[in-house]
Amino acid sequence: MNIKKFVFVFLLTLLAGANQKVLGQSWTIRTNLAYDAMLIPSLGAEYALSDRHSISLMGTYNRFNSGDKKWKNWSVQPELRLWREAPFMGWFMGINVIGGGFNINNVQIGGLGDKHRQGYMMGTGLSVGYHKMLSTHWNLEFSLGADVLLTSYDRFNVGEYEGHFERGIVLPIGTGISLVYVIY
Repeated sequence: MNIKKFVFVFLLTLLAGANQKVLGQSWTIRTNLAYDAMLIPSLGAEYALSDRHSISLMGTYNRFNSGDKKWKNWSVQPELRLWREAPFMGWFMGINVIGGGFNINNVQIGGLGDKHRQGYMMGTGLSVGYHKMLSTHWNLEFSLGADVLLTSYDRFNVGEYEGHFERGIVLPIGTGISLVYVIY
């Protein structure tokens, strides 16, 4: 099953279970300041499904390209959250799926070295976090997450094709400090 179908089925399943009326705040928009500081722009939205559940959708997009160095990536991450008290208040736990693509060349981070990698990723993860109200509309959210990803990519060395590779990896994708705006 490709990632688009998987995300679509995941979202439909979550929305089908949302049968309780939510009082108060229902929608937020957000950006993960940790990603933004690494020059990976992020934008997300979250909707309260019930008095203790919400669903969020976060996306990133990066087009860094400088000479022979390249770090291009995109990702989409829907997440179902269980709140201890109420959506957008206090502690929560989350479960997510993630999918995306990347095109990385000559970046000396995490052992990537001078090889060129281009491919896709998909996976799932868990998160915990705390949502702190700053004012009527502005909040901060702190989260720790771990995602298990399967990457599938083609690798090149100085323009020569080395082959197709698949690799499993655990990354803290759900980790961050998010600035949140409560719409209503």
